[in-house]
Amino acid sequence: MVAFSAYPGSDLTKIRGETKVVFGSTRTNIGNAYDPKTGVFTAPVDGVYAFHWSLMISKGKYISTYISVNDKNQVLLYGDARPYPTWYFPSQSYVTDLRKGDRVYLITSDGTSDGYIHLSSTFTGYRL
Repeated sequence: MVAFSAYPGSDLTKIRGETKVVFGSTRTNIGNAYDPKTGVFTAPVDGVYAFHWSLMISKGKYISTYISVNDKNQVLLYGDARPYPTWYFPSQSYVTDLRKGDRVYLITSDGTSDGYIHLSSTFTGYRL
């Protein structure tokens, strides 16, 4: 079995410009395939994997993230909390076929991120 559930290591994590989104703490890391220091999941075996991420974005800010597989952006999650008087909580899912050694991580898109993600944000993945 391979599964992880990660969250930011601090209450508020600043995200600005193009950067890897690192969820520095884990609740679950079966198989130790997720590295909380780098934010990268490395597939330990071939298979179909599901990933989910949600970002609790600070009011008045916006964040655009991609899930990236082997440095190629796949699916976008755009969250814009500017029209809301409080936090905004968008989420996204992605299912893909991976080979052993493939790397998966979240990255913000250049110039479209300016905000904080809250401790309630999550990045999860598991082999189906």
